[in-house]
Amino acid sequence: MQELKVCGKLLMGDEQLTTFQAAQLKWLKQQVDNLQDERYKKDARPNIHRELFAAREELDNYVQALRDRGYKI
Repeated sequence: MQELKVCGKLLMGDEQLTTFQAAQLKWLKQQVDNLQDERYKKDARPNIHRELFAAREELDNYVQALRDRGYKI
């Protein structure tokens, strides 16, 4: 889905995310991306798979909560 920023808010379908919600969503996505990258490094932390699973769950739960409030993400 294409994102559009207007006055510091991220437009997502019919509803607009607040600045805080957009920042939180962006941070959670970055966490997942960073952990996915680290997972394949030779010197990855021993619990990286568990951390990645937890980060994905947190992102999924946050997105679902926003969708339940009417945001189209």
